[in-house]
Amino acid sequence: MSSYVYCVTRASHPLPLEGAVGVGEHAPALRLVREQDLVAVVSDAPENLRAKRRDLVKHNAVIGRIYAADTVLPMRFGMVAPDDEAVQTELRSGARRYGELLSRIDGHVELNVKGVHAEEALLRDLLLQNDELRARNHALRTAGGGHQDKVAFGESVAAAVVERRARDAGQVIARLQPHAAQVRRGPPVDGCFVNVSFLVASGARADFDGALSQLRGELPGYASVELYGPLPPYSFVGDEADV
Repeated sequence: MSSYVYCVTRASHPLPLEGAVGVGEHAPALRLVREQDLVAVVSDAPENLRAKRRDLVKHNAVIGRIYAADTVLPMRFGMVAPDDEAVQTELRSGARRYGELLSRIDGHVELNVKGVHAEEALLRDLLLQNDELRARNHALRTAGGGHQDKVAFGESVAAAVVERRARDAGQVIARLQPHAAQVRRGPPVDGCFVNVSFLVASGARADFDGALSQLRGELPGYASVELYGPLPPYSFVGDEADV
């Protein structure tokens, strides 16, 4: 039976698993795979695993319960090993790396920030701030223009939007980065000009929140940011470079 892996933590973790069940239609029991100073929380892997909402919720619930008690290295949904022995072998071979990762994130939380532009307000601001775009837009509205003129104008507006998204994303990161131990960009999200996660020490949370409040006052009126978290440090369990 394949083993579905939820997280890795230290053997000293209290591991409050009573009543928790794993992903899959049959709600498999959770079990522990131990190797020296490390332990992995696993269950039997369901057949034909898919990212259904029910199982995503269960996956996050298991990790959230364990994370609330102490530091964990959370695995992304769908991490499956051939069996418990393979998990144990991985813990043995990766013991140093897992230990270093646990030490790095100990006492920290992940805070995710997403930024959104109000598109119509953004376009109005671009036309106000960019003399060339404003003049071209006025010419198209008053005198009309051929198909190529409209396409060229649309391409220029799109390029200006991309530039503005990058500028505003940089402002978000620059304002919040000083209050984080690490920073990782997340994958693109539809409608968002930035999706970035910060690894923040518990003692720095007040400073981070204060900087976020200041940032909200500094961003242009068409931009807003939302905070998600604290979260298990999903974005910081790998060795990717910071932004």
